[in-house]
Amino acid sequence: MTATTVGRVTAAAPSGAFKGTRAMLRLALRRDRVKLPTWTLGIALFLPYFASVANATNPTAETLRASAKMMDVPMLRLFSGPMFGMENPTVLKYLVNAYFPEFLLGAALMSMLLIARHTRAEEQSGRAELVRAAVVGRQAALTAALLLSVLTNVLLALLLTAAGVGVGMTPGDALLFGAATAAMGLVFAAVTSVSVQLTEHSRAAVGIAGAVLAVVWLLRAVGAVQDIQGGWLTWLSPMGWAQLTRVADDGRWWPLALAVLLSTALAAVAYALSARRDLGAGLVASRPGRARAARGLRSPLALAFRLQRASILWWGGSLIAAGLVFGGLAGSMREGVAEEILGGGADVVGGYLSLMAVGMSFLVGIFTAQATTRLRAEENRGRVTPLLATPTSRWAWLGSSLLATGLAAVALLMVSGLSMAAGTALALDDATRAGAAAAAVLARTPEILFLLGVAATLFGLAPRAVPLTWAVLALGVVVRFWGADLPGWARGLSPFDHIPRLPVEDFRLAPLVMLTALAAGLLLLGLYGFRSRDLKGA
Repeated sequence: MTATTVGRVTAAAPSGAFKGTRAMLRLALRRDRVKLPTWTLGIALFLPYFASVANATNPTAETLRASAKMMDVPMLRLFSGPMFGMENPTVLKYLVNAYFPEFLLGAALMSMLLIARHTRAEEQSGRAELVRAAVVGRQAALTAALLLSVLTNVLLALLLTAAGVGVGMTPGDALLFGAATAAMGLVFAAVTSVSVQLTEHSRAAVGIAGAVLAVVWLLRAVGAVQDIQGGWLTWLSPMGWAQLTRVADDGRWWPLALAVLLSTALAAVAYALSARRDLGAGLVASRPGRARAARGLRSPLALAFRLQRASILWWGGSLIAAGLVFGGLAGSMREGVAEEILGGGADVVGGYLSLMAVGMSFLVGIFTAQATTRLRAEENRGRVTPLLATPTSRWAWLGSSLLATGLAAVALLMVSGLSMAAGTALALDDATRAGAAAAAVLARTPEILFLLGVAATLFGLAPRAVPLTWAVLALGVVVRFWGADLPGWARGLSPFDHIPRLPVEDFRLAPLVMLTALAAGLLLLGLYGFRSRDLKGA
């Protein structure tokens, strides 16, 4: 009897580390049947939209040449990266040079979240342990996730190729544009496959990959400031490699070989690291906590701040650095050619500070959306139910969490504004301009509170719809930066388009009061809804 049992177990044992990969890939495709089409179609549809913006903003050859001259300002190259063919500009060249980075960032973020969701998040939730109890090899989950990222990025490349042809690109340029975007996605799929081996938490893994993305973006940006066609630092950045393909100019395919080689090398590193760690563990071990909780953790509010402490510190440091850089670049705007193009009477510096203030507020909006959507994850993982079994009420838990997020968001806006003011003061030696920079950022506070209210309402009344918080933020970004040609009613749908853009527009108190009142109402509605609904995992 014993011999028979052992024989059966041996026969059922996995024959290799990759056993079950096909089944895992089918499962991943089934689970992401909505998310992946949404990601890929969403990114691809921005190409015809940006094409319409490029055509609307450059109706004549004269305005097109003015736009090309404007893009040669070092400050703008910091964002757009290296540029090619703008000595003889066309609308398609302007489209590629001005908007290519947005597609590369979108592909990178899509791939990072995809890998983390199907590897580290599964281990963190405990589902991976149940799956591995079946006939599934050690490397099956990672392999399935990488294969899924390849399929997704290939689909994105094909969609972008079709969209590129639709806006007037040659088939070769459109295919190169799509392939370069997909290559960027594959690089960061591989980067994330390494980061998920290092830590026990999916958020930390995505954070590590996000830090790498920031470094990659910065290398490309500084390289573009060194030289309009990319300095030596550009060649250290996978994002730079994608732009160095020179789409819509004299297209070059060979820089993409660097992305393929790097992706392959990083994937090999990920497999090696995966073989050296236990399921559910990271190579960087978590430190054990205290045996007894500190006095400061005796209230729901203190716990909420403690859970967000690392995120607040990371965001605070990043926003301080960004504010100093953006404020310091105000001098480049004053000394650049922008004033010549817009006319001597144009407040170029004021317009720049206004634009950067809006950008900083959207960054704080990302923090707010992350913090509030995390509440749903905590509920899904069953961590809220034991807490509410104590004397802590539903209102106390959710109210404390929302209060901590709101206070942190306001504090981040303050440090953003102050750091940008400091950078502006150093660059311009003008205290008035520095004060205007700080006020421009702080004036966006009601918008962030409104976003928090939207998230709270969704969490309380329709918890499955909490990810729509990201859609509200995305709508605000699109309308603010690329919605100049939209009708007034369409722009009015965005909660981020009502507060005056200081310092180029006159201050009005009414929009601030109205958004703040709406935010308070939405927060109360979310608290009421949460008190009445069932808990996940209860």
